[in-house]
Amino acid sequence: MWNDWLGSIPVYHTQVQNGRVASTLEPVPVASAGFTTDDFFLPGLVSLLLNGHFISDWTLYKNLKTIPADSVSQWGEKGFWTKPLESVVPSQDRWEAGWDDLVDEMHALAHKAIADVLKTRSTWILPLSAGLDSRLIAGVASDIGSEVRTYAWGASHATDVVYSRKLAKVCGFSWKHIPLPNDFLLKYTQPWANIYGTSMHFQGMYLMCFLDQLAKEPEGTTISGYLGDVLSGANLKYLAMLHAQKSYTTHFEWMSAWSADKLRTAARFPIDEALERNADCIREELDSYPGTWFQRLRHLQLRNRQRLFTAFLPTLMDYWRGTATPFIDRSFARFTLSLPRAALDDRRLLGDVFRRYYGKLSVIPGSYGSTPFILTGKYLIQRRIAKALPVTLFRSLLKGFGNIQIGVDFEPIQAHGKSSLWPLPDVWKQLGEWLDLQQIEADFQAVMKPSQDPRPLRRLQAAQTFSSALLPRINS
Repeated sequence: MWNDWLGSIPVYHTQVQNGRVASTLEPVPVASAGFTTDDFFLPGLVSLLLNGHFISDWTLYKNLKTIPADSVSQWGEKGFWTKPLESVVPSQDRWEAGWDDLVDEMHALAHKAIADVLKTRSTWILPLSAGLDSRLIAGVASDIGSEVRTYAWGASHATDVVYSRKLAKVCGFSWKHIPLPNDFLLKYTQPWANIYGTSMHFQGMYLMCFLDQLAKEPEGTTISGYLGDVLSGANLKYLAMLHAQKSYTTHFEWMSAWSADKLRTAARFPIDEALERNADCIREELDSYPGTWFQRLRHLQLRNRQRLFTAFLPTLMDYWRGTATPFIDRSFARFTLSLPRAALDDRRLLGDVFRRYYGKLSVIPGSYGSTPFILTGKYLIQRRIAKALPVTLFRSLLKGFGNIQIGVDFEPIQAHGKSSLWPLPDVWKQLGEWLDLQQIEADFQAVMKPSQDPRPLRRLQAAQTFSSALLPRINS
């Protein structure tokens, strides 16, 4: 079994009596092997609750593993073996290059990777956010005259929705806002579990709803900005601070689920050894990667959160309409993995690519930073007004300011309560044998309030995922 350099579609494998099973769908080998709670791998359970996904080749079960990224694997007479391919590795090839040359080369490689994909279809659907990756795709598509229809989902006042419309207008593309009904969790959570099982926390049902609504739109394949953020340096400085000391999570708290301290107090199972195994695995992975410290941090991000979590976005798009992921391009990846750290912090080099080549897109703010890459007089006046107004007022008068997140899962839970959190109500008693139900209830009550702090929601979603493994299995 061959895997691409990122391992972007995880493959799960296990022994089944005298045979073997492998699948890109985690529920398949779980059902085939008949795994039960006796087969739980506690370090894997802790990783799921901490990160919202697993690390390394772990899963929730002792005898179920994933195939590593950038590898070839085989079952033979002596069992299962994997050979690393190392087709994309960090280097120092551009550490002494001039800045202007780096800007031009990054643009040339990104433009080629995106344009080569765009030219394979006559029409594309671009889910356009206010970030940089779909924005760059839009810029290249405009350059080469591709026919692109753009869409945004979520609340109409969210930053992504407000500015994606402006981006589409500058590029000359059609744009449509797709509002999400407040009952989508009721409809899509169980189908999500059927696809992903316990492989990551339940948080992508909004995308299923969005993609279903695209069925009413004209035909077209989606194109995704997947991976562009990490390759251009997103979150690198935060990862450097997190992993400067022992860490139990791959990501900083704002992007994780449970914290180690909170899980220690909530766990009703032996946790200390499992926590330490998580910390050891993260350190072992970092030590095993090639390159300097900051390059190994990026590999950790690519091989874990990106491969095992964020990949749900293009995967679902591919199931529904087909998709393309131009940033997985090896040449572009090798280039970004050869850059000095100064080019990566705050995505500085990519910022200069926008300033030099996409000035009209650079004046439009977004979710990528506190200010646009190019400041205009109009923006500065609006920002001064926004600072002088109460938050509730400037959000209605100056939509887009304040980086208002999509937060699409809050409204369905607030509208329908715990019925939106299947299967928590169905296995409440069994869950209490593993986690403190008072903490779960406190997180639920926090989500029902208007603050929209994502951390209680992520803890609930991770608990939901684990709860699905506690459901009674039906033999057939």
